[in-house]
Order: sequence, then structure tokens, then C-alpha cells
Amino acid sequence: MNKTLGDQDKTSPVLPANSLPLRIAIVSRRFWPYSGTTEFAVADLASQIKRLGHTVEILTVRWEKNWPLYFDYDEIPIRRINRSQSHPWGSFRYLRSLTRELNQLEPDGIIVFGLDEEAWAISRAFSGKTPFVIRIDNHFPGAQKEEPELTPRQRFAVNSAQSLLTDSLGTQQRMLAQPGVTNSQIKVAYEGILLDKIGKRQPSLQSAARVAISDAHPVLLIGSNQPLVVCGAPLEGDPGMLNLLDAWPKVIAQFPKAKLWILGDGSKSRDVWTKILEKHLVQSVIMPGSFDDTHEIFQAADLYVHPLKSDESCGFLARALAAGVGSVVTSTQFTQTVIENNVSGLVVHANDARALGDAIILALGNPDLRERLGEQGRLSASKQFDVRDSAKDFLRPFEKQSTHRIPDSSSADRDNL
Repeated sequence: MNKTLGDQDKTSPVLPANSLPLRIAIVSRRFWPYSGTTEFAVADLASQIKRLGHTVEILTVRWEKNWPLYFDYDEIPIRRINRSQSHPWGSFRYLRSLTRELNQLEPDGIIVFGLDEEAWAISRAFSGKTPFVIRIDNHFPGAQKEEPELTPRQRFAVNSAQSLLTDSLGTQQRMLAQPGVTNSQIKVAYEGILLDKIGKRQPSLQSAARVAISDAHPVLLIGSNQPLVVCGAPLEGDPGMLNLLDAWPKVIAQFPKAKLWILGDGSKSRDVWTKILEKHLVQSVIMPGSFDDTHEIFQAADLYVHPLKSDESCGFLARALAAGVGSVVTSTQFTQTVIENNVSGLVVHANDARALGDAIILALGNPDLRERLGEQGRLSASKQFDVRDSAKDFLRPFEKQSTHRIPDSSSADRDNL
């Protein structure tokens, strides 16, 4: 019998046959208190690894001196490592500290999120000694170029990893096309979600959710009868977000009380806000930043919009679908694998702001349509984004080593950056 959302096994951890408990370290430059698609993915992956009976710890950056060095997040140990943003030796000292901390943990496997300096340092210190996997998304350094090329350090890291997992088919193709990349172990692994932790949207709870949100964030005050559209994505320059703002005046002409909340942050947040000002949308469009828990947001929403043009996976969209929020999306390689038009969502051409506005208006004006799309989208999410499936891809290179642990190397070797 197929399991539905909420049916994940929450009993005592059971390891697969013929496997041993593993010690896994996850390295992510950003984690708590930042909250976005990567942070959600890290947290859910760590929780699933723990559910499987393994030991897992997250290593991240201590950006502020008043942040604690050690704490637990959802019963997962977190280590923060100092990294000075101003000191000329800050990066070097940070990377040495990172490899020393990993050396102390003696992990059976390391998972690195991102293709930044951490991936290179770990490949230098642990290649041939401890297996590691690199998770690469569409925002790897240099990706904003028209034809990005990996740096020598990035190529070294890519070719040293036991496995490379990408967020989309597009990112996989770009990696395979990179000159000097010889690692063929590149696989698409969509973001995994702990589906049993995503509460299903209940229309009867919408008003209460809006009150709770406005009490915590007064800027998000919204009435029970106001249409609410939510959009979330890393604000890293995708022109689709600006297309949504071009479409929004048409929406508020039809629904004058409608609100649009754009969740997330990124290097291009200012560009989005400038566009809001230029189009005089400050009364109906709000950028509240990031949230560590989207449950109330999706309970409060009427509709989710994914306007991006690039072929990148989006954790916000995945979670909105899993919560049962009806969606309007642009057509990309990613959305085509997840959403069937007029079945699990409304799909429009990525370059057509007018069609995007029309689809939003259609959905806002038809509650029954939104309910049907939300239910089918939830079923699609259960098949596409189950963290139990993606965790297998992350752990597979390490489980091969579990019956024969690699002897520890000297600290001096591992600290040699």
C-alpha cells in the first residue's frame, strides 16, 4: 500500500539490512538563524539521517560573536565555526578550524552543501581518506555568468567527491558540460522534505493563522476577506520575480484588496524592492524576509506563485505543494516534472507576464479550483520530494564503507589545506 503524506514511520530507527550506524557530518555555510531553501533542506536531511539510526552533526559558520558555538536544533547537534569577514586571514583560519572540527568528529561521511570554499577545503583535507558528497544548486559561484566556468578549486572539489547531487536537471547538465570535469557521478536529487512535518492546509484555520502571523509580524496584518498570494525563492536575480511584479497591477485591478508576500532573501533583494517602488506597489506587496517555519504562512495563503524562469528547484514551492496550497507556476524543466497543467497547478509560459496575471486572477476567483489543484499538488509532492528517497542518494557512498571503516589519518594530514 502506498503511503500518503503524514504516514511516515515515526517509530524507533531501523537501519537497512547489513548496514552499520554511520557518523555523518553535514557542512552548510548558512544555517540557523538564516532560513531559506538550503536551510530547510539541511534540517530535513539531518532529521531523516537521524531517524535512520545514524549519528549526524551540522557544521556551519558563526557570523556573529554573540551566537553560541554549540546548540541543538530539533535535537540535531550544531557546531558553529568562527569566520571573520574583515580579517585578511579570516577565510584561512576558518577553513583550518573547519577541517580540525571534522577531524575531531571522525565521520564516516561528509555532506557539503554548496560549491564554495568549504567544498575545496574538505576535498584537500579528506580526499582519499573520508568519502564526501557535494550538493550543488543553481547558485554555485560563477553561475550568474552567461557561460559559467568552474574555478580550479571548484573543479578539484567536483572531481574529488564520491558523488555530486544537483538540485535540477539543468544544474546537472551544466556540471557535465564544464571543461575539466571528469567526475561522472553526478545525479539529480530534488530537495527532500519531511512530509509528516508539513501540516495540510485547512481552510477553516485560515483566519486564525492570519491573526497569529499579524500578531508576530505586524507588517503582515491582513484581513480574513483579503486574497493572499505567497511567493518564495532565493532572490538572486531571476527575472521571473520581476515578471511577477509586472503582472501584479493587473491582479489588484481585479482584486483591489489582494496582498502579495514575497518570502526569502538574497543578493538581489534590493532590485526587487526597487521594482516595487517604481511600480507603486508598496501598499499591496510586502517583502517580510525569511521564515524558519512556513506552516502558518501556508495556512494563511490562498495561492502560491512560482514565477521563476530558471530551471532550479525551489524548496518554497515544494513545501507549498506539500501543504496543499493551490499554485500557479511558470513552465521550466523543474516544474514540468512536478506539476501537470490544470491538474496539480496552473502552468504558464515563463516569459508571459500577462498570462501569469491571468492565471492568478483565475485561481483567486475560483476557490474550488484552488482546492482541487492543492489536493493534487500535495499528492505530487509526496512522490517527488520525500526526504526518505533523497537521503538514500546522500548516504549511498558512505554505506559502501560501513562494513569496513577507513583508518583515521593523522591530524596533520587532514589539517593540510
